[in-house]
Amino acid sequence: MAPTRWRAVAGLRAPVAALLMVVVLTGCSAGIGKTPEHAKESIVMFVEGSTDVVGDGWEPNDGPRLGKCGLGLGTGGIQYVYAMVRSASADPKADVEAVDQHWKELGVTTERYQTGGDDPILGVRGRGGPVSSSDFRADPRGYTIDGSSQCVAGDFEKMSLDSQE
Repeated sequence: MAPTRWRAVAGLRAPVAALLMVVVLTGCSAGIGKTPEHAKESIVMFVEGSTDVVGDGWEPNDGPRLGKCGLGLGTGGIQYVYAMVRSASADPKADVEAVDQHWKELGVTTERYQTGGDDPILGVRGRGGPVSSSDFRADPRGYTIDGSSQCVAGDFEKMSLDSQE
């Protein structure tokens, strides 16, 4: 390789390595310094705080339960999933608006959706901020709010076995 070309390639090594490190650390930063207990507590607070926005009558439907996730580069982690349900209200559009606004205030990136048909189901899903993912489904048959915590370091198999004792 010619000396000039070698210097150009060598000169790119440091910036490329730095960029790769930023990408890796950004992907893993959600779980750095956080514990499984924090992940569980944060998703419970998030979901229950979201239910407060649209009124009373909510009951746990699922969880908080342990789930698997990835921290990047083949490193496994854990997260908690939590869901609550209640009967529908008379104004699902206003409820979706309220949850959407609440999540945006918490730093969640939201996207509203609606199913097709004569009686569409309205909803809003979110990512980021204090959660990995979240969903509010304003179905005329009943409401559901669920969320998955950020991924944190943890051994899913060991924690699953420990919780069965």
